[in-house]
Amino acid sequence: MIDIELTDIAHGGACVGHSDGRAVFARFGLPGERVRVAVTEERSKLLRGDVVEVLDNPSPHRIDHPWPVAGPLGVGGAELGHVEFDYQSEWKTYVLNSTLRRIGGQRLVDHLAESGIQPHVFPFDGDRASGGWHTRTRVELTVDADGFPAMYRNGTRETVAVGHVPLAVTEIDDLEVFGGSWAGQFRPGQRLRAVAPSGSDPVLMIDKNAFWAPLMPAEPYVREDVVVGHNLYSYRVRANGFWQVHREAAAQLIAMVMRAAAVQPGDNVVELYSGAGLLTQPLAIEVGQGGSVQSLEGVRQAVEDARANLREFSWATSRTSAVTAQLVGKEAGDVVIADPPRAGLGQEIATILAGTGANRIVLVSCDPASMARDIRAMVDAGRKVVSMESVDMFPNTHHFEVVTALV
Repeated sequence: MIDIELTDIAHGGACVGHSDGRAVFARFGLPGERVRVAVTEERSKLLRGDVVEVLDNPSPHRIDHPWPVAGPLGVGGAELGHVEFDYQSEWKTYVLNSTLRRIGGQRLVDHLAESGIQPHVFPFDGDRASGGWHTRTRVELTVDADGFPAMYRNGTRETVAVGHVPLAVTEIDDLEVFGGSWAGQFRPGQRLRAVAPSGSDPVLMIDKNAFWAPLMPAEPYVREDVVVGHNLYSYRVRANGFWQVHREAAAQLIAMVMRAAAVQPGDNVVELYSGAGLLTQPLAIEVGQGGSVQSLEGVRQAVEDARANLREFSWATSRTSAVTAQLVGKEAGDVVIADPPRAGLGQEIATILAGTGANRIVLVSCDPASMARDIRAMVDAGRKVVSMESVDMFPNTHHFEVVTALV
Protein backbone atom coordinates (compact mmCIF):
# COMPACT_ATOMS: atom_id res chain seq x y z
CA MET A 1 0.00 0.00 0.00
CA ILE A 2 1.12 3.55 -0.71
CA ASP A 3 -0.41 6.93 0.17
CA ILE A 4 -0.32 9.62 -2.53
CA GLU A 5 -2.03 12.76 -3.74
CA LEU A 6 -3.72 12.51 -7.14
CA THR A 7 -2.86 15.47 -9.34
CA ASP A 8 -3.97 14.60 -12.88
CA ILE A 9 -6.14 12.38 -15.08
CA ALA A 10 -4.56 9.90 -17.49
CA HIS A 11 -5.92 8.21 -20.59
CA GLY A 12 -7.10 4.74 -19.58
CA GLY A 13 -9.34 5.52 -16.64
CA ALA A 14 -6.75 6.26 -13.95
CA CYS A 15 -5.64 9.31 -12.03
CA VAL A 16 -1.96 10.15 -11.61
CA GLY A 17 0.18 10.72 -8.53
CA HIS A 18 3.81 10.13 -7.61
CA SER A 19 5.65 8.01 -5.07
CA ASP A 20 9.43 7.94 -4.58
CA GLY A 21 10.03 9.43 -8.01
CA ARG A 22 7.73 7.03 -9.86
CA ALA A 23 4.43 7.87 -11.52
CA VAL A 24 1.44 6.08 -10.00
CA PHE A 25 -1.61 5.34 -12.15
CA ALA A 26 -4.49 4.70 -9.78
CA ARG A 27 -7.98 3.62 -10.77
CA PHE A 28 -11.01 4.71 -8.73
CA GLY A 29 -9.50 8.02 -7.70
CA LEU A 30 -10.34 11.63 -8.55
CA PRO A 31 -8.03 14.64 -8.95
CA GLY A 32 -7.17 16.45 -5.72
CA GLU A 33 -7.80 13.50 -3.44
CA ARG A 34 -5.23 12.08 -1.05
CA VAL A 35 -5.65 8.33 -1.24
CA ARG A 36 -4.35 4.93 -0.24
CA VAL A 37 -3.51 2.75 -3.23
CA ALA A 38 -3.20 -1.03 -3.37
CA VAL A 39 -0.42 -1.63 -5.90
CA THR A 40 -1.28 -4.22 -8.55
CA GLU A 41 1.65 -3.72 -10.96
CA GLU A 42 5.17 -2.45 -10.39
CA ARG A 43 7.69 -1.35 -13.00
CA SER A 44 10.97 0.53 -12.81
CA LYS A 45 9.39 3.88 -13.64
CA LEU A 46 5.74 3.49 -12.74
CA LEU A 47 3.22 1.77 -10.50
CA ARG A 48 -0.38 0.82 -11.14
CA GLY A 49 -3.04 0.15 -8.56
CA ASP A 50 -6.52 0.81 -7.21
CA VAL A 51 -7.65 3.37 -4.66
CA VAL A 52 -8.94 1.47 -1.64
CA GLU A 53 -9.39 4.43 0.71
CA VAL A 54 -9.75 8.20 0.43
CA LEU A 55 -7.62 9.69 3.20
CA ASP A 56 -8.30 13.39 2.69
CA ASN A 57 -10.06 15.92 0.46
CA PRO A 58 -12.66 13.64 -1.17
CA SER A 59 -13.80 14.98 -4.52
CA PRO A 60 -17.28 16.49 -4.77
CA HIS A 61 -17.68 14.37 -7.91
CA ARG A 62 -17.21 11.07 -6.04
CA ILE A 63 -20.17 8.71 -5.56
CA ASP A 64 -20.47 5.22 -4.11
CA HIS A 65 -19.78 2.67 -6.84
CA PRO A 66 -23.17 1.06 -7.67
CA TRP A 67 -21.49 -2.23 -8.65
CA PRO A 68 -19.02 -3.11 -5.88
CA VAL A 69 -17.69 -6.26 -7.56
CA ALA A 70 -16.40 -3.99 -10.36
CA GLY A 71 -14.89 -1.53 -7.88
CA PRO A 72 -11.33 -1.49 -6.48
CA LEU A 73 -9.48 -4.80 -6.97
CA GLY A 74 -12.56 -6.23 -8.68
CA VAL A 75 -13.54 -7.16 -12.21
CA GLY A 76 -12.87 -4.81 -15.11
CA GLY A 77 -15.48 -2.90 -17.03
CA ALA A 78 -16.70 -0.04 -14.82
CA GLU A 79 -13.60 1.92 -13.85
CA LEU A 80 -15.51 5.23 -13.75
CA GLY A 81 -18.43 3.89 -11.72
CA HIS A 82 -17.27 6.01 -8.76
CA VAL A 83 -17.59 9.24 -10.80
CA GLU A 84 -20.87 11.16 -10.91
CA PHE A 85 -22.48 10.98 -14.34
CA ASP A 86 -22.13 14.62 -15.45
CA TYR A 87 -18.47 14.77 -14.43
CA GLN A 88 -17.65 11.70 -16.52
CA SER A 89 -18.05 13.77 -19.69
CA GLU A 90 -15.76 16.44 -18.22
CA TRP A 91 -13.23 13.72 -17.34
CA LYS A 92 -13.31 12.39 -20.91
CA THR A 93 -13.18 15.89 -22.43
CA TYR A 94 -10.04 16.57 -20.42
CA VAL A 95 -8.51 13.29 -21.63
CA LEU A 96 -9.43 14.07 -25.23
CA ASN A 97 -7.84 17.52 -25.17
CA SER A 98 -4.75 16.51 -23.21
CA THR A 99 -4.18 13.58 -25.59
CA LEU A 100 -4.56 15.82 -28.63
CA ARG A 101 -1.95 18.14 -27.12
CA ARG A 102 0.43 15.40 -25.98
CA ILE A 103 0.37 13.26 -29.13
CA GLY A 104 -0.96 15.63 -31.79
CA GLY A 105 1.28 18.45 -30.64
CA GLN A 106 0.68 22.17 -30.35
CA ARG A 107 0.41 22.54 -34.11
CA LEU A 108 -2.64 20.26 -34.19
CA VAL A 109 -4.16 22.03 -31.18
CA ASP A 110 -3.69 25.39 -32.93
CA HIS A 111 -5.11 23.94 -36.16
CA LEU A 112 -8.29 22.87 -34.39
CA ALA A 113 -8.64 26.23 -32.66
CA GLU A 114 -8.19 28.10 -35.96
CA SER A 115 -10.98 25.94 -37.41
CA GLY A 116 -13.26 26.90 -34.50
CA ILE A 117 -13.25 23.35 -33.10
CA GLN A 118 -13.44 22.94 -29.33
CA PRO A 119 -13.27 19.17 -28.65
CA HIS A 120 -15.81 18.06 -26.06
CA VAL A 121 -17.27 14.67 -25.16
CA PHE A 122 -21.04 14.79 -24.76
CA PRO A 123 -23.13 12.16 -22.95
CA PHE A 124 -26.38 10.69 -24.21
CA ASP A 125 -29.16 12.72 -22.62
CA GLY A 126 -31.16 9.54 -22.11
CA ASP A 127 -28.41 8.09 -19.90
CA ARG A 128 -28.64 10.78 -17.22
CA ALA A 129 -31.63 9.31 -15.39
CA SER A 130 -29.90 5.94 -14.93
CA GLY A 131 -26.44 7.37 -14.33
CA GLY A 132 -25.23 5.61 -17.47
CA TRP A 133 -26.19 2.12 -16.23
CA HIS A 134 -28.47 -0.34 -18.08
CA THR A 135 -27.24 0.76 -21.51
CA ARG A 136 -25.40 -2.25 -22.98
CA THR A 137 -27.09 -4.72 -25.28
CA ARG A 138 -24.17 -7.17 -25.20
CA VAL A 139 -22.53 -8.67 -22.11
CA GLU A 140 -19.55 -11.03 -22.18
CA LEU A 141 -19.06 -13.58 -19.39
CA THR A 142 -17.11 -16.73 -18.66
CA VAL A 143 -18.14 -19.69 -16.53
CA ASP A 144 -16.01 -20.21 -13.42
CA ALA A 145 -14.85 -23.49 -11.92
CA ASP A 146 -18.09 -23.79 -9.93
CA GLY A 147 -20.30 -23.32 -12.99
CA PHE A 148 -21.35 -19.72 -12.27
CA PRO A 149 -21.29 -16.78 -14.70
CA ALA A 150 -18.17 -14.76 -13.95
CA MET A 151 -15.85 -12.05 -15.19
CA TYR A 152 -12.09 -11.67 -14.90
CA ARG A 153 -10.51 -9.69 -12.11
CA ASN A 154 -8.97 -6.65 -13.76
CA GLY A 155 -5.59 -7.39 -15.31
CA THR A 156 -5.70 -11.10 -14.44
CA ARG A 157 -7.14 -14.42 -15.58
CA GLU A 158 -8.75 -14.97 -12.19
CA THR A 159 -12.51 -15.39 -12.42
CA VAL A 160 -14.95 -13.67 -10.07
CA ALA A 161 -18.59 -14.79 -9.99
CA VAL A 162 -21.01 -11.92 -10.67
CA GLY A 163 -24.65 -12.08 -9.66
CA HIS A 164 -25.69 -9.37 -12.11
CA VAL A 165 -24.23 -6.85 -14.57
CA PRO A 166 -25.84 -3.43 -14.08
CA LEU A 167 -24.23 -2.18 -17.30
CA ALA A 168 -26.69 -4.42 -19.20
CA VAL A 169 -30.08 -3.33 -20.50
CA THR A 170 -32.97 -4.74 -18.50
CA GLU A 171 -34.01 -6.99 -21.43
CA ILE A 172 -30.99 -9.16 -20.69
CA ASP A 173 -32.60 -10.01 -17.34
CA ASP A 174 -35.24 -11.94 -19.31
CA LEU A 175 -32.58 -14.53 -20.16
CA GLU A 176 -32.12 -15.34 -16.44
CA VAL A 177 -28.42 -15.94 -16.99
CA PHE A 178 -27.61 -15.50 -13.29
CA GLY A 179 -29.81 -18.29 -12.01
CA GLY A 180 -33.43 -19.14 -12.74
CA SER A 181 -33.83 -21.68 -15.51
CA TRP A 182 -30.09 -21.66 -16.31
CA ALA A 183 -28.99 -22.68 -12.81
CA GLY A 184 -26.65 -25.67 -13.05
CA GLN A 185 -26.69 -25.66 -16.87
CA PHE A 186 -23.23 -24.17 -17.50
CA ARG A 187 -19.88 -25.96 -17.66
CA PRO A 188 -16.63 -24.44 -16.39
CA GLY A 189 -14.73 -22.57 -19.08
CA GLN A 190 -17.69 -21.88 -21.35
CA ARG A 191 -17.91 -18.43 -22.89
CA LEU A 192 -21.26 -16.68 -22.52
CA ARG A 193 -22.61 -13.74 -24.47
CA ALA A 194 -26.01 -12.30 -23.59
CA VAL A 195 -27.50 -10.32 -26.47
CA ALA A 196 -30.57 -8.07 -26.41
CA PRO A 197 -31.08 -6.89 -30.00
CA SER A 198 -33.50 -4.11 -30.90
CA GLY A 199 -35.43 -6.08 -33.53
CA SER A 200 -35.66 -9.65 -32.19
CA ASP A 201 -35.77 -11.62 -28.93
CA PRO A 202 -32.78 -11.79 -26.55
CA VAL A 203 -30.49 -14.78 -26.98
CA LEU A 204 -27.68 -16.34 -24.99
CA MET A 205 -24.60 -17.51 -26.84
CA ILE A 206 -22.85 -20.43 -25.15
CA ASP A 207 -19.55 -20.72 -26.94
CA LYS A 208 -20.74 -20.78 -30.58
CA ASN A 209 -24.35 -21.90 -29.99
CA ALA A 210 -27.38 -19.64 -29.47
CA PHE A 211 -30.30 -20.31 -27.12
CA TRP A 212 -33.52 -18.57 -26.12
CA ALA A 213 -33.67 -20.75 -22.99
CA PRO A 214 -32.20 -24.09 -21.83
CA LEU A 215 -32.80 -26.80 -24.46
CA MET A 216 -34.32 -24.15 -26.80
CA PRO A 217 -31.79 -23.51 -29.58
CA ALA A 218 -32.06 -20.18 -31.36
CA GLU A 219 -30.91 -18.94 -34.75
CA PRO A 220 -27.32 -17.67 -34.67
CA TYR A 221 -28.52 -14.37 -36.16
CA VAL A 222 -30.36 -11.46 -34.55
CA ARG A 223 -32.07 -8.44 -36.03
CA GLU A 224 -31.13 -4.86 -35.27
CA ASP A 225 -33.54 -2.07 -36.22
CA VAL A 226 -32.01 1.39 -36.09
CA VAL A 227 -34.09 4.55 -36.33
CA VAL A 228 -32.33 7.79 -37.29
CA GLY A 229 -34.69 10.70 -37.76
CA HIS A 230 -37.42 9.48 -40.09
CA ASN A 231 -35.29 6.63 -41.46
CA LEU A 232 -35.40 2.97 -40.40
CA TYR A 233 -32.39 0.77 -41.14
CA SER A 234 -32.67 -2.98 -40.59
CA TYR A 235 -29.75 -5.37 -40.19
CA ARG A 236 -29.23 -9.10 -39.81
CA VAL A 237 -26.11 -9.76 -37.78
CA ARG A 238 -24.53 -12.72 -36.06
CA ALA A 239 -25.34 -12.90 -32.39
CA ASN A 240 -21.64 -13.44 -31.66
CA GLY A 241 -20.48 -10.77 -34.14
CA PHE A 242 -19.52 -7.16 -33.54
CA TRP A 243 -22.25 -4.57 -33.00
CA GLN A 244 -22.27 -1.28 -31.12
CA VAL A 245 -23.02 -2.21 -27.51
CA HIS A 246 -24.82 0.92 -26.28
CA ARG A 247 -28.54 0.80 -27.04
CA GLU A 248 -28.36 4.22 -28.76
CA ALA A 249 -24.87 3.96 -30.24
CA ALA A 250 -25.79 2.59 -33.67
CA ALA A 251 -28.25 5.41 -34.35
CA GLN A 252 -25.90 8.04 -32.94
CA LEU A 253 -22.94 6.79 -34.96
CA ILE A 254 -24.93 6.80 -38.20
CA ALA A 255 -26.08 10.36 -37.53
CA MET A 256 -22.57 11.56 -36.68
CA VAL A 257 -20.91 9.94 -39.68
CA MET A 258 -23.55 11.11 -42.13
CA ARG A 259 -23.14 14.68 -40.86
CA ALA A 260 -19.36 14.43 -41.14
CA ALA A 261 -19.34 12.74 -44.56
CA ALA A 262 -21.87 15.09 -46.18
CA VAL A 263 -22.29 12.60 -49.04
CA GLN A 264 -24.36 13.62 -52.03
CA PRO A 265 -26.37 11.61 -54.58
CA GLY A 266 -23.97 10.19 -57.14
CA ASP A 267 -20.91 10.21 -54.86
CA ASN A 268 -18.47 7.31 -54.92
CA VAL A 269 -17.72 6.28 -51.33
CA VAL A 270 -14.98 4.00 -50.00
CA GLU A 271 -15.53 2.59 -46.52
CA LEU A 272 -12.63 0.99 -44.64
CA TYR A 273 -13.19 -1.39 -41.71
CA SER A 274 -16.91 -1.57 -42.50
CA GLY A 275 -17.95 -4.37 -40.13
CA ALA A 276 -21.46 -5.74 -40.67
CA GLY A 277 -22.51 -2.75 -42.75
CA LEU A 278 -23.92 -0.42 -40.09
CA LEU A 279 -22.74 2.63 -42.02
CA THR A 280 -22.74 1.04 -45.47
CA GLN A 281 -26.52 0.80 -45.71
CA PRO A 282 -27.30 4.48 -44.98
CA LEU A 283 -24.41 5.54 -47.20
CA ALA A 284 -25.81 3.44 -50.06
CA ILE A 285 -29.25 5.00 -49.64
CA GLU A 286 -27.78 8.49 -49.59
CA VAL A 287 -25.61 8.16 -52.74
CA GLY A 288 -28.40 6.36 -54.65
CA GLN A 289 -28.07 4.22 -57.76
CA GLY A 290 -26.03 6.92 -59.49
CA GLY A 291 -23.27 6.51 -56.94
CA SER A 292 -21.39 3.63 -55.37
CA VAL A 293 -20.18 2.37 -52.00
CA GLN A 294 -17.20 0.03 -51.78
CA SER A 295 -16.76 -1.36 -48.28
CA LEU A 296 -13.74 -3.29 -47.07
CA GLU A 297 -13.53 -5.41 -43.92
CA GLY A 298 -10.93 -7.91 -42.72
CA VAL A 299 -13.33 -10.27 -40.88
CA ARG A 300 -15.04 -12.65 -43.32
CA GLN A 301 -18.10 -13.29 -41.14
CA ALA A 302 -18.73 -9.56 -40.83
CA VAL A 303 -18.56 -9.26 -44.62
CA GLU A 304 -21.14 -12.04 -44.95
CA ASP A 305 -23.45 -10.07 -42.63
CA ALA A 306 -22.82 -6.88 -44.58
CA ARG A 307 -23.69 -8.56 -47.87
CA ALA A 308 -26.96 -9.79 -46.39
CA ASN A 309 -27.72 -6.23 -45.32
CA LEU A 310 -26.95 -4.81 -48.78
CA ARG A 311 -29.03 -7.13 -50.95
CA GLU A 312 -31.36 -4.31 -51.97
CA PHE A 313 -28.49 -2.03 -52.98
CA SER A 314 -26.67 -3.39 -56.01
CA TRP A 315 -24.44 -0.32 -56.16
CA ALA A 316 -22.99 -1.12 -52.72
CA THR A 317 -20.45 -3.90 -52.32
CA SER A 318 -18.61 -5.48 -49.40
CA ARG A 319 -15.48 -7.55 -49.68
CA THR A 320 -13.04 -9.22 -47.34
CA SER A 321 -9.71 -7.44 -47.39
CA ALA A 322 -7.00 -6.30 -45.04
CA VAL A 323 -6.54 -2.54 -45.09
CA THR A 324 -2.99 -1.97 -46.30
CA ALA A 325 -1.05 1.07 -47.44
CA GLN A 326 -1.01 -0.25 -51.01
CA LEU A 327 -4.77 -0.82 -51.03
CA VAL A 328 -5.58 2.61 -49.56
CA GLY A 329 -3.55 4.28 -52.29
CA LYS A 330 -5.71 2.61 -54.94
CA GLU A 331 -9.18 2.80 -53.39
CA ALA A 332 -9.81 6.55 -53.11
CA GLY A 333 -13.38 7.75 -53.71
CA ASP A 334 -15.09 11.10 -53.46
CA VAL A 335 -15.53 10.35 -49.75
CA VAL A 336 -13.49 7.90 -47.65
CA ILE A 337 -14.79 6.71 -44.29
CA ALA A 338 -12.56 4.71 -41.95
CA ASP A 339 -13.61 3.07 -38.68
CA PRO A 340 -10.45 1.22 -37.65
CA PRO A 341 -9.93 -0.84 -34.48
CA ARG A 342 -8.40 0.71 -31.38
CA ALA A 343 -4.91 0.77 -32.92
CA GLY A 344 -6.14 3.26 -35.53
CA LEU A 345 -4.97 3.64 -39.11
CA GLY A 346 -1.29 4.02 -38.35
CA GLN A 347 0.82 6.95 -39.51
CA GLU A 348 1.74 5.44 -42.88
CA ILE A 349 -1.83 4.65 -43.96
CA ALA A 350 -3.10 7.97 -42.57
CA THR A 351 -0.52 9.86 -44.62
CA ILE A 352 -1.29 7.90 -47.79
CA LEU A 353 -5.03 8.38 -47.29
CA ALA A 354 -4.52 12.13 -46.89
CA GLY A 355 -2.70 12.20 -50.22
CA THR A 356 -5.49 10.56 -52.21
CA GLY A 357 -7.96 12.51 -54.29
CA ALA A 358 -10.80 12.12 -51.80
CA ASN A 359 -12.76 15.33 -51.31
CA ARG A 360 -13.56 14.37 -47.73
CA ILE A 361 -12.18 11.90 -45.18
CA VAL A 362 -14.08 10.77 -42.10
CA LEU A 363 -12.25 8.99 -39.29
CA VAL A 364 -14.21 7.16 -36.59
CA SER A 365 -12.02 6.61 -33.53
CA CYS A 366 -12.50 4.73 -30.27
CA ASP A 367 -9.06 5.60 -28.90
CA PRO A 368 -7.94 9.23 -28.51
CA ALA A 369 -4.23 8.40 -28.67
CA SER A 370 -4.34 6.62 -32.03
CA MET A 371 -6.83 9.23 -33.28
CA ALA A 372 -4.51 12.12 -32.39
CA ARG A 373 -1.60 10.42 -34.17
CA ASP A 374 -3.66 9.72 -37.31
CA ILE A 375 -5.23 13.19 -37.46
CA ARG A 376 -1.84 14.81 -37.00
CA ALA A 377 -0.43 12.75 -39.89
CA MET A 378 -3.27 13.83 -42.18
CA VAL A 379 -2.97 17.48 -41.19
CA ASP A 380 0.80 17.34 -41.73
CA ALA A 381 0.05 15.93 -45.20
CA GLY A 382 -2.08 18.97 -46.03
CA ARG A 383 -5.58 18.08 -44.87
CA LYS A 384 -7.79 20.38 -42.79
CA VAL A 385 -10.04 19.27 -39.96
CA VAL A 386 -13.52 20.75 -40.47
CA SER A 387 -15.42 18.97 -37.69
CA MET A 388 -14.82 16.81 -34.63
CA GLU A 389 -17.75 15.33 -32.75
CA SER A 390 -17.36 13.21 -29.63
CA VAL A 391 -19.93 11.21 -27.68
CA ASP A 392 -19.83 9.04 -24.59
CA MET A 393 -21.01 5.68 -25.91
CA PHE A 394 -19.44 3.85 -22.95
CA PRO A 395 -20.61 5.48 -19.69
CA ASN A 396 -18.94 4.33 -16.46
CA THR A 397 -15.86 3.31 -18.44
CA HIS A 398 -12.99 5.43 -19.79
CA HIS A 399 -13.93 4.80 -23.44
CA PHE A 400 -15.61 7.24 -25.83
CA GLU A 401 -16.03 7.72 -29.58
CA VAL A 402 -14.79 10.55 -31.84
CA VAL A 403 -15.85 11.27 -35.44
CA THR A 404 -13.55 13.65 -37.35
CA ALA A 405 -14.02 15.07 -40.85
CA LEU A 406 -11.14 16.38 -42.94
CA VAL A 407 -11.04 18.03 -46.36
